[in-house]
Amino acid sequence: MSHPFCQSASAHLGTVTARLLTCLDTIGEERLWVDFAPNLASPGNLVLHLIGNLSQYVLKTLGNHLYYRERSKEFAGKPEADREALKKMLIQTVSECQAVIDTLDENALCRSYVVQGLRRSGYEILLLVIEHFGYHTGQFAWFSKYLFEGDFDFFRGRNLDIQ
Repeated sequence: MSHPFCQSASAHLGTVTARLLTCLDTIGEERLWVDFAPNLASPGNLVLHLIGNLSQYVLKTLGNHLYYRERSKEFAGKPEADREALKKMLIQTVSECQAVIDTLDENALCRSYVVQGLRRSGYEILLLVIEHFGYHTGQFAWFSKYLFEGDFDFFRGRNLDIQ
């Protein structure tokens, strides 16, 4: 049985991924790789960025997988991938990350790692990855509703006023 913190982290990563996939479905293929401003990455590039972050922090650092990240290319490149291919890449990466997270024990969580030149514990790495993924998913939700007129509610059908 995996560590309780890891169970929560893995489950939350799955929840946030489902939200991001919902947002991606609101974006037409013709706008997937469009940068909306000089300092705003396209939706497709933002997904590549999340894949790169997860791969570097979880797969490489915590899972000891071979991976070389070129972060600048996550924002600059405009691959030919369509929305479905991009979604598959994201789902595959998240699934691999969840498999790594599910194997971590207290020693791995307390251990010190170096990632992006900074020393962090396994706990810190998981917190950072989940926060980073959630932050960008919030951006996705905003521009999916505002720019693409996405009509979704992540909590539809739930009474959020229950105490």
